[in-house]
This record gives sequence, C-alpha cells and structure tokens, in this order.
Amino acid sequence: MKAVFSYLVVFVFLGLVASNTLAADAVKLGMSAPFSGPTEHLGQATREGAQAYFNKYNATPEGKQTPIELVTYDDGYEPHNTYKNTLKLIQEDKVFALFNYVGTPTSKAILPLVKRYNIPYLFPYTGAEFLRWPVVDQVYNFRGSYYQEAETLVSYFVKKHRIKKAGLFIQSDAFGIEASRGYVKALNRKWITNTFQIRYRRNSEDIAHAIEQMKAQKPDVIFAVGTYQPVSQLVNELRRDNINTPVATLSFSGAEALRTHLEYFDQIYISTVFPNPKASDLPVIQEYREDMAGHELSHESLEGYLNAKLFTEMIKKSKKPITHENFIKSTETHLFDLGGISLRYSTENHSTLLPITLNKVTKDAIVEIKD
Repeated sequence: MKAVFSYLVVFVFLGLVASNTLAADAVKLGMSAPFSGPTEHLGQATREGAQAYFNKYNATPEGKQTPIELVTYDDGYEPHNTYKNTLKLIQEDKVFALFNYVGTPTSKAILPLVKRYNIPYLFPYTGAEFLRWPVVDQVYNFRGSYYQEAETLVSYFVKKHRIKKAGLFIQSDAFGIEASRGYVKALNRKWITNTFQIRYRRNSEDIAHAIEQMKAQKPDVIFAVGTYQPVSQLVNELRRDNINTPVATLSFSGAEALRTHLEYFDQIYISTVFPNPKASDLPVIQEYREDMAGHELSHESLEGYLNAKLFTEMIKKSKKPITHENFIKSTETHLFDLGGISLRYSTENHSTLLPITLNKVTKDAIVEIKD
C-alpha cells in the first residue's frame, strides 16, 4: 500500500489587485535564482524540475489554452541582483506571480517589493521564519521551515549521540541568522547550552580561518548552515586531518550537490523536506521520475517539480478569467492532491507542516535514516 502524506496548509492573501487579468490567456511567472556561481546547482535544478512539469502541462489541451510561461533571471545568490531582477519581472515582464526563488537573504531583499506591488510570492526555496510568522499576506510556503529541520537534527543527535557540546558553522547573513536561531532554540529545549557559533562570508570559499576555529573548539557535533560548497569544504578539511566529528546540515545545502562535492562520507547528515526522489513510491514522485527521464534526479529538482505541479493545479481550478481574486478564491476552497501529497488551504496561515526526513550522505546515495 502506497503511503499518502496529507499536509494541512492554511493560507490567506489579502489586498491583491482583483482586476489583474492575464494577457493573452498566458500565465507568466517570474523566477530569480542563482544560475551561475558557487550556488548555481540550486537554481538550475529547481528551474529544471519546474520547467519539466510546465512543459508537460503546456502540451495538454488545457495547457495550450492557458499556457504557463516561466521567465527566469540569474542573481548569483546576491540580494542586490535579486532586487533588480524582481523589479524587472514586475515592471517590465508583468508577471502574475514570483515563483520558485532560491534563498533567504535574497527573499529578504525583495520582500518590500512583494508587499509594495501586492504580488504573490510562491513557494520560495527557503525555510526562513520571517516568511512564515507573522503571516505575510503575499507569501505562500510549501516546504517545511528551518526550525522544523533544526529540531529534527538536534533531536537525533541528543538521542543517538548524547552530545554535550555543539558547534554551529554559520553563513554570515540572513540565512545564517534565521537557521542558527532554530538550532539554538532546539538545543536549549534539550538542555544543551554548551554551544558556540563560527561564521563565514556568503559566496566565499575562503573559509580556512573559520574551519581552523572549529577544529580548535572540538565540539561533539557540528550543525552547519550553508550551501554545498562551504559545507563540503568543511567536511573535506576536517576529514583530511582525521577529525571525524559528525557534521549535520539543512536541506538548503542541496543533498545531491553536497554529495558530489564531498571527498569523505563518514558521519555526514542532511535533513530534507520532501520524500526521496529516487526511492519514494508516491505517485507524484513516480511521475516526476518519468518526466525527468534522462536528467539528474535530486531533492532540488523534485522541489521545483512539485512547486510547478501545485501552481498548475491552482490555476486549473481557478475560475476564468484568471485574476488574482479568482486565484485566491480557488486556493481557499479546494483540496489539492498532487498524487500522494495533499494540501488544503484556509485563511489562517500560509505554511505547511511537512514531515522532515533525516538522511545520511553516502558515496552512492542519500539514505533515509529510519528512527
């Protein structure tokens, strides 16, 4: 019997311009993400997954009548670029919604634009708390939060490894601040107060000093907040010095990207927010594997794919003509079944409580840990 996940998602979106009908019956979405630079895999993979689903939908009779167009710009994971791209998407490209963005600092940079233009900000690749609480009318979250991920990782290490001292290896920006708060809250709830934080600069591989500081502190476990490049550099340099301290990181690192950048695979853990793209038997993930035939399967492209399918289901159920007002009404009155992942929206909250999965990173695969 196939497992079916049912997620209660609640959601209100006030103040959108009800008369904003889409031109030429096309639904235009805007995406700014890192398609180049040290975080490029995240942007490329999430876009590839989303485009795979949109391509399939656009080939159907319904899709030909109301096609979905994804307009994308590269921001290199730099907030000032995200801001410029977003202005262009809103003012020049006239997109219906912002979709599938990647990053916490980038999301924080454009949040004033989202509010000013009253434009939907759909399913960003971030677990930041400021996008969840207090509720932001324009923001819809699909993935789980960093607080949920941190709680899962900390609980595992307290229970299985009986840690007494924890080190936090933190990207020095809004992402690091948000995620480190989640770790600290989770550690405090477990009465682990012997903790320290070491920070490094975003989009920089020059983190030697931070790694040396971490070596000197000798924690029982290292909780990392970063992308795949610095986290893999941390692991590789520790292991070269025969330091086998467990390293655990959040989903934003990118599970498959992290695995391909590692030279050593002992005691490496990552939390993920969706089921395993290569092993899950959920109907929607089997569908994903078929539609991604010939392309790399990853948690990141799966997330983009699921985001695209969810948006498409919203559009399909929306009253025509598709306006912001009709779009909102549709999301508040329908159950969305993606094929083993069901979501229902209401007027109280914009976030999900997706179950978090804990995994070991091995040389050959991302392997789920059964507790």
